[in-house]
Amino acid sequence: AGHRLHHAHSDREMDPHNSKKGFWWSHIGWIFRRDPKMGKFESYSRYARDLAADPFILFLDRQYVPLQVALGLLLLFWGGWSYVIWGIFVRLAFGWHCTWLVNSAAHMFGYQTYESRDESRNCWWVALLSFGEGWHNNHHAFPRMARHGIRWWELDLNYLAVRVLQAFGLVWDVRL
Repeated sequence: AGHRLHHAHSDREMDPHNSKKGFWWSHIGWIFRRDPKMGKFESYSRYARDLAADPFILFLDRQYVPLQVALGLLLLFWGGWSYVIWGIFVRLAFGWHCTWLVNSAAHMFGYQTYESRDESRNCWWVALLSFGEGWHNNHHAFPRMARHGIRWWELDLNYLAVRVLQAFGLVWDVRL
């Protein structure tokens, strides 16, 4: 829902991580000062009715912390505290910062292949860290397209994973 709200109001006042408020705001500051309305299921679900109606997505959302705890316990028994530190804490921190770099750096650094009404950029180093999400101007130009790396040099490992899943029949209706 937050992603869809971002696209509806990208780099404008209602954008949850508006890059015009500065790098640190768009990277992580927005998390600590959210719109109170968006903290309620009824408010944010209207931006993603399809996801709010999906039982599996709701399960993942509502059980996020218990699932991390269960994984942490599994890792603890399998390999000790080092597995927990790397498998939970380092993994989450790295993943979150890569995602947040798409909100911040990919709205400030890089090039714009397509004219858009926002500050989205194609940022190669964010794309490398995020497996292709850093080709953000491409994504804003074609938000429903599965492939973010459009030019031959724009490596998009997420799209390659989607193609593998599609070949096994695990995903379908992939939009290009």
